[in-house]
Amino acid sequence: MQALDGLTVVELGIGPASGLATMVLGDFGARVIRIEPPDGDPFRSMPSSRLWLRGKRAAAVDLRDPSSADRLRSFIASEADAVVTTLNDADLAGLNLPEGPVLCRITGFETRDDLPGYEGLVAARVGRMQTFAGIANRQGPGYSAVMVAVHACAQMAASATLAALFRRRRGGQGAKVSVSLERALLAYDMVQLIASQLRERGVDLPPPIDPATIMPTINYHPVQCADGRWLQLGNLLPHLLQGFLDEVGLEWGDDEDEEAFRARLLNHMQTRPSDEWMQRFLANGSIVAHRYQSTREALEDADVTANGHMVTQGALSQLGLVARLSATPGRVSFNVPEPGEFALPSCHSPGVSPGKPTASDRGALLEGITVVEFATIIAAPLGCSVLADLGARVIKVETPGGDPFRGMLDGMGAARVNAGKESITLDLKTDAGRHAAQRLISRADVLVHNFRQGVPEKLGIDYAAARLLRPDIIHVAVSGYGPDGPGARRPSTHPIPGAAMGGVFYQLGGEPPAELLQGDALRDWARRLFRANEVNPDPNTSMVTATAVLLALMARERHGGGQAVSVDMFCANAYANFDDFLSYPGKPDRACPHRDQTGFDGYGLEQTESGGKRGWVFRMGTHEVPAEQTIAVFLASPEARAAGLVAEATHAEWGRYLRHGPLIVAPDQALRGAPIAGEHTEAILRELGYSAEALATFRPAT
Repeated sequence: MQALDGLTVVELGIGPASGLATMVLGDFGARVIRIEPPDGDPFRSMPSSRLWLRGKRAAAVDLRDPSSADRLRSFIASEADAVVTTLNDADLAGLNLPEGPVLCRITGFETRDDLPGYEGLVAARVGRMQTFAGIANRQGPGYSAVMVAVHACAQMAASATLAALFRRRRGGQGAKVSVSLERALLAYDMVQLIASQLRERGVDLPPPIDPATIMPTINYHPVQCADGRWLQLGNLLPHLLQGFLDEVGLEWGDDEDEEAFRARLLNHMQTRPSDEWMQRFLANGSIVAHRYQSTREALEDADVTANGHMVTQGALSQLGLVARLSATPGRVSFNVPEPGEFALPSCHSPGVSPGKPTASDRGALLEGITVVEFATIIAAPLGCSVLADLGARVIKVETPGGDPFRGMLDGMGAARVNAGKESITLDLKTDAGRHAAQRLISRADVLVHNFRQGVPEKLGIDYAAARLLRPDIIHVAVSGYGPDGPGARRPSTHPIPGAAMGGVFYQLGGEPPAELLQGDALRDWARRLFRANEVNPDPNTSMVTATAVLLALMARERHGGGQAVSVDMFCANAYANFDDFLSYPGKPDRACPHRDQTGFDGYGLEQTESGGKRGWVFRMGTHEVPAEQTIAVFLASPEARAAGLVAEATHAEWGRYLRHGPLIVAPDQALRGAPIAGEHTEAILRELGYSAEALATFRPAT
């Protein structure tokens, strides 16, 4: 039994965004019928098309031919549960699709109708290329290499389709939902939108960084080893950093400044080869570090293979499933359809009558669903925020001190990833805290956590304990490496999958020098690696987290019962590097962008001069987009506001503010701001049946 068996999805689109979205649906049982132009999908020439075409049937349809269009409409009306499309407005209107199935629309731009929806053009428009300034030793923006817009857009298209199918399952017609590459890139801004508003209000925030000189924090430092290989450190929290220092035999006292210690750290790590350091870190079990490697090396990484993130048949290896579902597992197909191999059945009527709306066609897509989140920082919380924007009630359970992310970035990142939620503070190390958590779980549909193995059992929130409280609970564990393999019990943070899955080397345009570096050269390459290894691995994982929850919700709605779900950062970031995460005889090497961070010939950044002023643009053929603005400037534009890429909300401390818009546009959305830590504690406890007297036991001592 699979989550989506018996459902039919029509993919009426071209390219990897719709291809990856429907691949995920097909991997979990949906029959995917791909509609291609008679002359074929030009994106089939991409090596990765072998991946996102897998398991589908392909029909060739000329939409300009009335009889072919009628046949397609008839097929959709009679057999399709959902349509995922990249058609433009005119073609979609002309096709006049029936109203019954879910319709998920994927576009490139929402603020420009004169530009094709390619990753580079969108990234420049949204301000993402400015994020990579400073990687090259020059002024100006840097080319954004990893196709995170395609990845996030594909996962959000899968999530949107699943959420609409979920509501359709409860009666009524399929909703119309939409995603875009522009909107998907909102997931990768943790600070700039909110910081720009707070600065306008006179809040004293740290000044913007100088990308050409900013050095890594010690806990997130890249370090070169005796064999010339680089390790990425990711010991975010103080106890993790201290554990690393103890393991490598370094002390850092209060009387030693950061730059002096940095020099000692970099020199000390060159005393042993990378394999020896990693053997020690693996034996310790609590050190966050991984070797930088290419995507090709990642294909054979021990955690990748142990967790099934790479599956093999004969000479072909490709990405595994996006998530592990215990009761309704997916299945990877190695079959790639030939163009036009599937013939649509004959059309028996010239048109299709639209269905009639019902009462259940109103309301948010996930209305009535409750998610309890025991998670911190970004990777899992941002995924839960996506569910909140789709109408789920998301209750974030925090320790009395709050999610540690609230103490970073002046709390702006925490506000970004917790939009739409309620917050309750509970001490799960006390009987009272655990009892309240148990009451929450007993009323929840979904539990999401990102603790390491063994911790949920100690806190009483593991799957075995949760299903005793709610037998049909969907229990989602978000981890760094996956439940199997050498990293199963190790902590992880965002730079680790960035380094391990090949994204950083791709962003750099290749590997750093192999010889041992010293002095300024060593510092500079550490800085450049740090700049290239930006925050994207966490949002990449969030997108997959949302998809996994919705796959399990659909499985429960269709087949009954809950299940345990596993999501991990290695898998999610393999998906973000989908273009090179497969291997077959004759596969070309991944073409890297230029070392100067301008991209590729004919598709990249160029410096221009106009009116005596020099600037940077992104150019693709005859299309050109300015590339030096930040996302905050973009989101302040009238076009972005009109498109709903920002939304007004309320914050308990800031009052009215602009939050990021939803990553999925869906019916009847009520977008809310982010809570402060524990903002809803008393209200939720009263709802759980606690008396006024009992509430006093949860209040912190003064």
